[in-house]
Amino acid sequence: MKKILVHGVKEKTPLGFCDVPRKNLLDFLRDMKSISVPNEPRYKPLRKIHQAASHGDTERLQRMISLGKHSVHDRDFKERTALHFACACGQVEVVSILLRNNCDIDAADMNFITPLMKAVQNWTYECVCILLKHGADPNRKDKNGNTSLHYAVSEDNQTLAKCLLKYSANMEQKNKDGFTPLLLALKENKIEMAKFLVKMGANIHVFDDMRRNTLLYAIRWDSKDMVNLLLDEGIDFFFRDVFGWTALRYAIEGTSKGSREILMNYDEMLRRKNKDGIPEYKFFEDKSLDKHPNNPTSGSTFPKSNENACKFDDELDISKYVLGTCPNNIHGAGEEG
Repeated sequence: MKKILVHGVKEKTPLGFCDVPRKNLLDFLRDMKSISVPNEPRYKPLRKIHQAASHGDTERLQRMISLGKHSVHDRDFKERTALHFACACGQVEVVSILLRNNCDIDAADMNFITPLMKAVQNWTYECVCILLKHGADPNRKDKNGNTSLHYAVSEDNQTLAKCLLKYSANMEQKNKDGFTPLLLALKENKIEMAKFLVKMGANIHVFDDMRRNTLLYAIRWDSKDMVNLLLDEGIDFFFRDVFGWTALRYAIEGTSKGSREILMNYDEMLRRKNKDGIPEYKFFEDKSLDKHPNNPTSGSTFPKSNENACKFDDELDISKYVLGTCPNNIHGAGEEG
């Protein structure tokens, strides 16, 4: 293969995929975000009802709705509703009021982002729980094909991911770039999230448009724990990307020393099992796709998430926010806020 330059350096692997990772400013900022705090709400409410929702001014909000001059369905120039603003700002009481007044729980803005996605993006756990308990769809997709679970993965928040899986979030949904939540976690070097998804039953045999599977991404970041986990789960050791390279070749040619040792030992073990020692292990019985016999990239063979498997150690008491009935309006007199 002809070598090309990546960042001004001759590549060792195709497109420099498993060469020494070089972080840019964007990568640095992402790392800082992942170890610090959730996203600060960037919404700037312009309508009065949106301002009340953002600030948690429940009395003013109820007056507006009662007088009928403002509606829970009012949208701004970006098609955002009061529920979007309440979820982005973590206003739990406001979310309850809006739901009691029959707001659209899955309202999508101009980018097809739902209130649930905003709640996940801003780590407002109580809002996420309330929305899911009242029927919010965790599998709605934004304009890029991302679901709420993709958002939880991108935020590296396992607690929110557990909550979404409890309500049957689809672990195998691909976005427009072809990334499932598991593949996205590995692409963004969120190894602990990737381990969690694998243990929850995510399909490990998915791959991107360059046919880079989960094992190749684990090798890219030289995550020995992830490589061992994937091998234990039966990943296809002989899988090739569009360049015809296997995981072992990437490990040998690249800079992933820890993964290289693991894969070479695994390769040696397979050779010992194959008495003839044929290079491609012609007689090796590969059972890596037994879990997905029909289509290794499809999630259709997986059952829906088991609620018992997603129990929280410290379940929050949000019963006071769960609504028994949803009257059309909140009764009460007062002037407009």
